[in-house]
Amino acid sequence: MAKLMGLVVVVLLAWIAEASALCSVPRFNFLANQTVDAYMTVSSGDRCSIRMAISSGPNHSTEIVQRPSNGTVATEAPHRVIYRSRPGYVGNDIFVFAWRGLSNINAPVVRTVRVNVRVTAR
Repeated sequence: MAKLMGLVVVVLLAWIAEASALCSVPRFNFLANQTVDAYMTVSSGDRCSIRMAISSGPNHSTEIVQRPSNGTVATEAPHRVIYRSRPGYVGNDIFVFAWRGLSNINAPVVRTVRVNVRVTAR
């Protein structure tokens, strides 16, 4: 009988569209303790949010690992990350964030997301 070597945790992220803004973040899945790419499209100067929709185990903190070059990013509680481009900027941007918490068996996990942002004109 094979031993179970570890537990795989699947996390789903969802997007929240801000009123009157183009904000699109397709759903994406990832496993704990790895980095995945995500994609966001947002109108120049508007804000767009990513929040955790489903997770196993609690999340204790969110940290910005790499700040964007052409906008700002902030965390709100441990479950939401908000990006806003520099007003008038149109082009690509990137930022990286990580959620730190515990799996459903209380093992430490880090969920890291590299967000590729496409900023469009209004």
